[in-house]
Amino acid sequence: MNNSIIERNILSYLQPANLQYNDLVERLMRLDEDAALLSESEGRLHITIVGGGALILQKIIARATHDIDAISVSPTLLYLLDKYDINTRVNTYVDSFPYNFESRLRKLPITGKKIDFYAVSLEDLVIAKLHSNRDTDIQDIESDAVRKNIDWGLLEKLALSKDEALASSFSKQRHSEFLHFYHEYVRKFRPCDR
Repeated sequence: MNNSIIERNILSYLQPANLQYNDLVERLMRLDEDAALLSESEGRLHITIVGGGALILQKIIARATHDIDAISVSPTLLYLLDKYDINTRVNTYVDSFPYNFESRLRKLPITGKKIDFYAVSLEDLVIAKLHSNRDTDIQDIESDAVRKNIDWGLLEKLALSKDEALASSFSKQRHSEFLHFYHEYVRKFRPCDR
């Protein structure tokens, strides 16, 4: 392990900024470089990105973000996450994601030496953002780009199936609030061609 290379990579790159697509990719590639140095003998590692970063990395929205949210990370990477402003605090809100979200992961077009990069599906992100109901999250999912790319049938299945959003919800109250936001969203934005 060459700490001077790792520290140089981190110090030369990290700066307070609004991260756009190229910035996010560069940050993830630097993480991958450092992971390759730290864990030469271990197999492939993974990281699953959610939130605005996932939408940006899938080229669905073009806004900037301040950090990268990850819901699933190989344990070997945990040591490096803070240095790259990648947080796993979203795990606190895992009940915001439909129960089987892992089965719908999308591989991101980032080729790492050591890390495979994934994002949750657009429909799973919409469900999670409806759960949070924060202004930025609502703006994301109300954007034309998001609404045009949604598989509305899949979104409905994830929102209403007892095996998905309901199965992951920690309480009936929380699920009831989500359903209210979901039905409002569908009423306002789902195309009428169903």
